[in-house]
Amino acid sequence: MSQMINVQHFLSEQSRIIEMLAVEDSSLNKVLEKLTETIELVVPDIRVSILEFNEQLHSLENPIGPQLPGEMLDSMDGLRVGPNNGSCGTAAYLNEIVLVENAKTDQRWKDYRDVAHKFNLKACWSVPIVSSKNNLFGTLAFYPNECRLPNEEELGIFTQFSHLAAVIIDKKRSEDALQLANRLIENSPAVIFRWGIKEGWPIEYVSQNVNQYGYTPEWFIRERIDYSLIIHPLDLPRVEQEVQDFLDHHVDQFKQEYRIITADGSIRWVDDRTTVTRDDDKEILYIEGVLLDITDRKEAEQKVYYLANNDPLTEIPNRRYFKRELELGLRKLENTSNSLAVLYIDCDNFKQINDDLGHDAGDEFLRHLSGRLRNSLREDDLIARIGGDEFNVLLKGIESEEDVQTVAKRLIQASSEPWEVCGKIYHVTLSIGVAMAPDDGMDADGLIRKADRALYQAKRSGKNQLMWYVSKMNI
Repeated sequence: MSQMINVQHFLSEQSRIIEMLAVEDSSLNKVLEKLTETIELVVPDIRVSILEFNEQLHSLENPIGPQLPGEMLDSMDGLRVGPNNGSCGTAAYLNEIVLVENAKTDQRWKDYRDVAHKFNLKACWSVPIVSSKNNLFGTLAFYPNECRLPNEEELGIFTQFSHLAAVIIDKKRSEDALQLANRLIENSPAVIFRWGIKEGWPIEYVSQNVNQYGYTPEWFIRERIDYSLIIHPLDLPRVEQEVQDFLDHHVDQFKQEYRIITADGSIRWVDDRTTVTRDDDKEILYIEGVLLDITDRKEAEQKVYYLANNDPLTEIPNRRYFKRELELGLRKLENTSNSLAVLYIDCDNFKQINDDLGHDAGDEFLRHLSGRLRNSLREDDLIARIGGDEFNVLLKGIESEEDVQTVAKRLIQASSEPWEVCGKIYHVTLSIGVAMAPDDGMDADGLIRKADRALYQAKRSGKNQLMWYVSKMNI
């Protein structure tokens, strides 16, 4: 029997649904419930359900149908998409309208006969809800009060409602995704900036969580603050040059690490991931940056680097760092007429302090000795503890042997001043061996061995003196 379509109700209720879409706090379920109520009001003697498609599980779930028994809705939740899986499972599988005239006898309902009998279902017509991009959102099902097929007018109105359902789901999912993205942005430690292309690269957007650095978005935007003002002045030239190089070479995604100055004057490290957006003519529209605070990582890296390159007792560079700097100095030496000197230093009377006062006192003495030696060097010189009471010194930019002798005399003099350790006075002297580059070679390990050999000769010759390496000293 043909049903009368209430056109006036259809138009007025459709307008109400559209109004609900404009209200941000209207949930998807609430709007879809309103849609089912509207259909039931417009088309008499028909109950309606909506199922959402779960792409990951390939099933239909979250049933909505205010006029259907709750137990029936529960039985529909998780319906598998596939052939002969009722009207809705089949419609979703085929992506086309499925019309079942008698749910109790139709083969597509053979696995759901008990549901049809229990809830006295007559017919079931299911329309897939499909987006404009042909993505399946779910199904819209109609349950008339008698076994029959829909007429053309009903099919037309059902198709319109399925399109409206697709618009509702698409819009609400987009809104939910946008709200989720906004929540993630605001709750994320990352700060998002957007720069325009006008003169001065004005900031057009800053996420609220910039307040972790003591600033507010309004401070940047309303006051037209130049972002470069918060970049550490020692990093700013490098950052600006890198950005310009990237833009000149049309590199539209790049990253930088630099320091920024917070509102209270403290320093933080950030990882800046930048994306350039261009128009069809390849002209820049805007630039976006995502800043992630990496201060903890940088501090950890610096700590690891420090421990790997410094002596834990004296807090001066270690053997590893010294050798790397020596190799670098040798490479630079190839393009100059200057020389380079490696000093190998040994403390002549250190064993007496250890024997008299113990290793703790000996360690304390080494800390003070390394400080005196370091303060006796020139600004560009390098001292490193090799182990025990032995030190290496790297002297760069040497023009004559007198330069080496001047530094060596200061070292010997600094150590010769009386030492008070645990209430006792000690007199300590140094023996020093010297090897020169390029005269004694250009190999780092070879120079260190030759300086060590010269040190050995200095100690054999009476200690407390400087000895130059000569070729007759066997290596």
